[in-house]
Amino acid sequence: MDCPSDHGQMIKEPLLSNPKGGIKVLPFILANEAFECLANYGLFPNLILYLTREYRIDAAKGALILFLLSSATNFTPILGAFLADSYVGRYRMIGFGCMASLLGMVLLWLTTFPEARPPPLCPI
Repeated sequence: MDCPSDHGQMIKEPLLSNPKGGIKVLPFILANEAFECLANYGLFPNLILYLTREYRIDAAKGALILFLLSSATNFTPILGAFLADSYVGRYRMIGFGCMASLLGMVLLWLTTFPEARPPPLCPI
């Protein structure tokens, strides 16, 4: 049964009338997601070769590393949405996500320097 006093407490503003963004920020979010997916999907085929050749990881372990990386990149938006809605705010969370993605790519790029790789195998 409906309680008549509950109807007076309902929020009556439309969802898309938020002056802080709403539908206006949607192109930025879609473009950000598209570029991130493009970077990740372009990176993964090369990353398995990089792990097997430069770090001498066998293919099965390299595939497991890529699976865990893919799982983490697909799960973190759920965590980010929870944090954005509960604590941080949407714009700060999008900015933080962009910076975290950039930091990850930079750290991966830094591993291309010879000092960051394991030493070459010595012939027996």
